[in-house]
Amino acid sequence: MRSAGIKALLRLLLGLIKALPRRFVPVLASVYAWIAYRFAGRDRGLIERNVELVYKLPSQSIFSKTFQRQVFRTQAIIALETFKHQFSKRELIRFEGRERFKAAMEKISASGNGLIFVTAHHGSWELVANEIARATGKTFVALAKPSKLPEFTDVLTKLRGKADTRVLYTDSKNLLRDMIKTLKENGNLGFVMDQKPEGRVGPIVEFLGQPTEFVTGPAKLAARHGSPVVAIFCMRTGPWEYRIEFETVVGPDQNLQDEQFLTQKMATAITRSIQIYPEQWIWNYKRWRSPAPLSNPV
Repeated sequence: MRSAGIKALLRLLLGLIKALPRRFVPVLASVYAWIAYRFAGRDRGLIERNVELVYKLPSQSIFSKTFQRQVFRTQAIIALETFKHQFSKRELIRFEGRERFKAAMEKISASGNGLIFVTAHHGSWELVANEIARATGKTFVALAKPSKLPEFTDVLTKLRGKADTRVLYTDSKNLLRDMIKTLKENGNLGFVMDQKPEGRVGPIVEFLGQPTEFVTGPAKLAARHGSPVVAIFCMRTGPWEYRIEFETVVGPDQNLQDEQFLTQKMATAITRSIQIYPEQWIWNYKRWRSPAPLSNPV
């Protein structure tokens, strides 16, 4: 009964998003930001803490208060534009950098060892999957944590499938086998790697100036299979306009084996993108608990 109710609510919500006229998207995002700033105390607290930790600015500063509103509004507007674009039969979003990205991927994929893509909860990570599949002409295989609501997981799985994205959920018993198989078949494997590693165990690297535990899977696979690693982000630059930002973290002939070094390179690439588009990262996430000393700093 509860599951049926949740499914009905999700269908209603998605239907409203599909029907929402484009001109009302920024209005709705601003309303959401106003509500979240006043009533989402936990999220505000996390943004305040993270801003103070990273930028050394107190929560009562004008910057912190303005930034909180900006983060809430940006999250809402990116989510709305992304979902409306994916639901639409025509392209609603204009992308910058598609041809450059496609040309780079054609060159780098010639190694035959598969490609590892790393990104973050930064900009529109859902559009990242779409653009990788489009540029390479191959299904994009992405790791994801299942939602606490199975019904929402089902919705996302179907939506991603329409964009030629196959999801490997982290609770799958065949996860490692499927990841290795993807790379052996010269496929595309993606990680959203800015959140805490499972069990909170991972190499400690510098991320946004803070010693931070990171997931080690991308580095292990890159070292084992000699796969090139590309950091990619789809960043909002204006209303219904996004830019594909990417950089080659590990080239096809580098054959790097130091997992700590590899993980640091990935964390550094994510940091660079966040520094350019700070308001588009999920600052309302408890990424850090207490500072930890860097192990084998690079």
